[in-house]
Amino acid sequence: MARVEVPMPQMGESIAEGTVSKWLKQPGEAVERDEPVLEISTDKVDAEIPSPAGGTLVEILVGEGQTVEVGAVLGYVDSAGGQADGAGPGQDAGKAAADTDGRTPPEAAGAGAMPETAGHGPEAVREAASGS
Repeated sequence: MARVEVPMPQMGESIAEGTVSKWLKQPGEAVERDEPVLEISTDKVDAEIPSPAGGTLVEILVGEGQTVEVGAVLGYVDSAGGQADGAGPGQDAGKAAADTDGRTPPEAAGAGAMPETAGHGPEAVREAASGS
């Protein structure tokens, strides 16, 4: 299990602190890398903060309405929590779910599978549509 910090980001050169407006995810919920997990507000900007890793949000350290300095740890994501057994670091949570739900043939889900043969479900359609 790798616990990854969710830090208060530097939102601008003159911004030294921010206030947690709203948590979009709660402990125990799965998150994908770059998926918004909370909203912050500063004196100059309001922004959604993305998860630094895919997995499970396991701990919230700063509650809604609290103000913290840039760099403070807001919470933790367990980067192993959202992956199926055998899922490697390059595999996102959606791909791991496709490997275990019966939609992807086991031989295509192997370590050497090419993206164009690995999935036929909604994830593959989204990837093809986004040009990834």
